[in-house]
Amino acid sequence: MSQRQAGESLEERVYREIRDMILVGDLKAGQKLVQEDLAAKLGVSRTPLRSAIAKLGRDNFVTMSSRSEAVVSEFGPQQIADLFELRAVLEGLVCRLLAPTIERKHTIFLRSLMASVEDQVEKDDDPAYREADIEFHTYLSDLMPEQRFGQLLDSIHSVMRMSLSQGILRSSKETYAEHIAIIDALEARDQDAAEQAMISHIRKTIVLLRNR
Repeated sequence: MSQRQAGESLEERVYREIRDMILVGDLKAGQKLVQEDLAAKLGVSRTPLRSAIAKLGRDNFVTMSSRSEAVVSEFGPQQIADLFELRAVLEGLVCRLLAPTIERKHTIFLRSLMASVEDQVEKDDDPAYREADIEFHTYLSDLMPEQRFGQLLDSIHSVMRMSLSQGILRSSKETYAEHIAIIDALEARDQDAAEQAMISHIRKTIVLLRNR
């Protein structure tokens, strides 16, 4: 459990657990959310459940049917690309804001993280590399003192995990070099370079998603 999860409210916990059920496929696209079943499964009353479902709707994980029923949204390449557009802006801003003050221990961690999977770079679709990729991005957002950044990116990183679970979108060799460029810019405390390196990294994936 992350530090953020440890301090979350009941509504936030219910939101996260339903969202995770959607992302791993326990709740499938087009499936109606039956509040009685979910309340029993999660051991909560209907009040936090309704609030969580409303937030899931605002974050596009569910949509309301013509009968005002919450239905699990479809997450195809175009929907993921739309979320990644927002992700590019937010993570680029994270790098810009972190660059002037990021501590050496943090960039050392990021370098060691990428070094730990360097041997997997030549392999196609290696699970260890995928996990390192996700950790790289979540680690940076978790460094932000303003928790709202982490909260905004939490759902997007969950979609990132879902998309990567279906296979990495670009070659490890290509994205590995981009991760190193981001670290280089952060170590140089170059705000413009750090922001642009992150935006470029994510937008190259968006192009592939749009062409699917």
